[in-house]
This record gives sequence, C-alpha cells and structure tokens, in this order.
Amino acid sequence: MDNLIVNQELVQYQSDLDILLKQLEDFATNINNQQLQVTIGNLRNNINEPFLFVVVGEVKAGKSSFVNALLQADICKTAADPCTDIIQQIVYSDEEFEQPVNQYLRKIGLPNEILKTLSVVDTPGTNTVVENHQEITKEFVPNSDLIFFVFFAKNPYTRSAWELLDYVNSEWRKKVVFILQQADLTKPEELSKNKEKLTELALKKGIESPIIFATSVEYEVNGDRNRSGFEEVKNYIQQTLEDGGTKKLKLQGVANTSEQIINLLQKDLLSIQQQLVTDQLVVNKIKNKLQQNKRQSGFELESLINRLLTKYDNITDKVKAEFREELSLLTLVKGSFAVLFRSKKSAPTWMDELKQSCENELKSSLGEISQDGIKHFVGGIRELLQSLIDDLQDIKVNQINTTAITVNTIESRQEIVEDVQQKVSSLLDDKTFLYSIESVNASVAPRLVGGGAATVAGTAIAALTEVVLLDIIGTAFAGVGILFAGGTLVLKKRKIIKQFEDKLDREKKRFESEITDKLNSKLDIIYEEIERNFINIYNYVESEEQKISPLVEQFKSIEQTGKQLLINNKK
Repeated sequence: MDNLIVNQELVQYQSDLDILLKQLEDFATNINNQQLQVTIGNLRNNINEPFLFVVVGEVKAGKSSFVNALLQADICKTAADPCTDIIQQIVYSDEEFEQPVNQYLRKIGLPNEILKTLSVVDTPGTNTVVENHQEITKEFVPNSDLIFFVFFAKNPYTRSAWELLDYVNSEWRKKVVFILQQADLTKPEELSKNKEKLTELALKKGIESPIIFATSVEYEVNGDRNRSGFEEVKNYIQQTLEDGGTKKLKLQGVANTSEQIINLLQKDLLSIQQQLVTDQLVVNKIKNKLQQNKRQSGFELESLINRLLTKYDNITDKVKAEFREELSLLTLVKGSFAVLFRSKKSAPTWMDELKQSCENELKSSLGEISQDGIKHFVGGIRELLQSLIDDLQDIKVNQINTTAITVNTIESRQEIVEDVQQKVSSLLDDKTFLYSIESVNASVAPRLVGGGAATVAGTAIAALTEVVLLDIIGTAFAGVGILFAGGTLVLKKRKIIKQFEDKLDREKKRFESEITDKLNSKLDIIYEEIERNFINIYNYVESEEQKISPLVEQFKSIEQTGKQLLINNKK
C-alpha cells in the first residue's frame, strides 16, 4: 500500500491546500468561531497524519467488536459501561502503548502493519449518556478520511444514528461505508430486507451507490471467515488505499471538507449581507421620512403663520378704522391737553381701551388659529412616529441566526432595535411628548400642564404668539400719546394717523419675522429630539457595515484561492 507522496504534483497540492486552510483558519478567528478554528486546525494537522478511519454507531451495535476483529487484536473494550466509555484512537507503534489525551480521549499504539497506512478511531455510541461524547465524536468527523457506520443488523433504524449520519453526510460530505454488525443474530431473509431498506434510506439521504457490508464477529473469531464478512471489508479497505495512494485520498478528503466549509460560510455570509442591505434600506427609509416629514411640518407651520398674519391684518384694519374715526372727532378745550370724544373720555383712557381691545381680540383669535394649526402639526408627527416604529419592526423580524459567523455588532442587534423602538414608542405617550414640547418652549413661554399633547402644544404656540403680540402692540401704541402734546393737535391728526398705521404695518413684519424664527427653531429642536432616538440604530448599521465589508473581501480572496484548487481536486 502506498503511504508516501509519490509525485511533485501532490507535494504542490498539499502546500496549496495548507495555504487555503490557513486562510480559512484566519477567517474563523475573525468571525469568532472557536469550534471552526479547532476543526480547521485539525484539518491542517491531518494532512500529514495516516489515513483516518472513524467508526461510529450506537451503543451495543458492535462497534468495538468490529474494530477488534478488523485489526485482529483485543484493543477496544466490548462490554464497557457507556457511562465510562471513551474515544480511542489506534495508531501504529513499534511498541504497544496506551496514552490518555484527556478524560474523553485515549491514544493506543500497536505494532500492527495495517496501522502503518491507516489510523482507526473507535467512538462512543451516538445514544450514550456521557456528557460531551457526541461533541467530541463530531470533532473527529471533519478529519476522517472514511467513516464506518455500524448498525445492529437486526435494527438499523435508530434515530440518533441517522441524525449523526445527516451531520456526517450533509455537513461534511464524508465518505461512508455501512456495516450491519452481528449478522449472525439475524435471519438471512431479515438481513436481506434490512440491507434493501438501508440502501433505500441512504439514497434518500443523498448517498450515491451506498456500500453495505454485513459482518459477524462471532463467525470471524470462530474461524468461519467465509460467512463473517470481514474479508470483504478488508478487501474494500485494501482496494480503497491502493486505487490512488493514501496521501492522494487523504488530500482529496481534506479538500472536500474545505469545500464544504467554504460553502457553509458562503451561505451564512450571504445571509448576513442580505440582512445588512435590509438594515441599510430601513435606516435610509427612516432618514428620508424624517426629512420629508420635517418639510411637511414646515409647510404646516408656514400655513399657520399665513393664517395668523391674515387674522392680524383683519383685526388691525378694524383698529385703524376706529382710530381714524375717533381721532377725527377730537377737539381742543381751552388749549389744554384734555380732549373730548363722543364718549367724553380722556385721550389716555381712550388709547388704553383701544390698545386693550386690540390685544384681547388678537390674543383670542390668534390663539384659536394656533390651536387648530398645531393639531395638524402634532398629528403629523404622531403618524410619523408610528410609521417609524413599523419600520423598526421590519429590522426586528428580519433577524438571522447564522450557524458559523459571529460578529459582535450582530449579537447585540436585537437589543439595539428593541431599545430604539421603545424610545420612539415613548414619544407617542402624551406625558413624554408634553415634556418634549415644554422643554423647547421654556425660554419663550411659561410651562403649561394638563390636556393632551396636541392641546398643550397648541397652548404653548399660542403662548409664544402672545408674548410676541404683547410686545408688538405695546410698541405700536407707544408714543402715540406724545403726539397729542402742544396746541396744534388738530394739525397733527393726519400725522398721528399715518404714524400709527405705519407702526402697525411695521410691527406686522416684525411679528412675521419673530414668529417664523421661533416656530422654525422649535421645529428643528423637535425633529432633532426625534432623530436623537435613532442614533443607536444609525451607529449599529454603520458599525455592521464596517465589520462585514472586510469579511466579505477576505472571503472573496478565500474563494479565489479555493476555486482552482478544489477544481483540481475533482480531476
């Protein structure tokens, strides 16, 4: 049997394969997959190890007896309590030895010629109750070159064994040979039926041309080798090893496992990329909605300001008319500062009443307009918040669970989304929203309490409007009385009227400027407060992209390295 690298092509192939495995090992480190790091590390070590046969099956299926008969040595315990059973790796040694590796693994050395070419691993049963046995068995599976799956010939249908077969075949694409052990305990017709059924099940599992041997240790140890089935198994092993050399077969097996690892990683990486794209789309959608709704809220405030200005014009036009009418009846009495009106009131009293009337009507009318306008303003924000919560839900329900790749940001993804969702939801609570509105009005209006968010917001806007109006009306009426001084009041009537009306017009422009600046400032603060709640999800997606993009580039390099190498493996 050939156990050497016999040509330069295999030497180069082994070197290239080791480079690929090193790249995969580095990638496994970057994705925080310790188990995969161990698996790939073992594969790298396995390249120079003897051809590895792994024997698996359930407790009492006859695995250990099969190994003993195959090697013609009493190596594996055949009646051990499964609670104390361990994995045994049997290797060649000039002198016999038994070396514990850990509490679950023991290495045994034997001067057996067949072990110069191959190493045999006897594993605990797939249905063993010993903790960690199955996990340890799975560590050997990726490194195996051939797996003997031992079933009890009388009942080859146990679930735990077939679950392990799924792991061996679908996840690692290992070559499998089925052994129906203890055939002497099974009637010939029953054995034939079980072979047919086993073939059928194996084909369904995607195993092409399943190889099945029926063996009997009882016949083998009693010298009835024609019926024991072991000669057929040994011939199969001999033929397998001679068909291309053990090194070539081993490298092909490692290459197959490497290809499977790449396929598994590719699938997981694609899922993560798709999730990142979904997250990016949702974040962009949130940002666009905030921008669009802020513009819409700006239009609503602009419409509110226009309505306020129209009402201002209507009221001040009435004030102007009354001022002109009353002033036209003004007469001097003995050259004094006293003036007579139809109401016989003094000029200061009349001016105070006119000012108060103007203030009251403006406050009342503009307050009503503010209340009505802000209802639409707040209603639009509420609809926006609910829509944003729904968008966050899209991120939440698109959570993926990768089996191989772990990225720090992805692990905390769900918690971040839920936290942001909770913060945004709280803005829909009247009290929370009220606090937000109050906090941006503290510098221009007293704090207001009671009522829903829309009512309070309207009251706050009305209070802001009132502050501006009181100043404007006071300014418009200020100094008018001074114009009544002197003895030529009649000659000043036209000047007084013009100056008064000009002041009201100028103050309208100031009113428009101040109320626009204050409301737009309020608009900016409110939307900044809303967007502040999304900072964590923005940062998460940015961090997600920064961590995933290098992994994608690194994996592309691995795929390029592996593509040609794995193609050569299939030749």
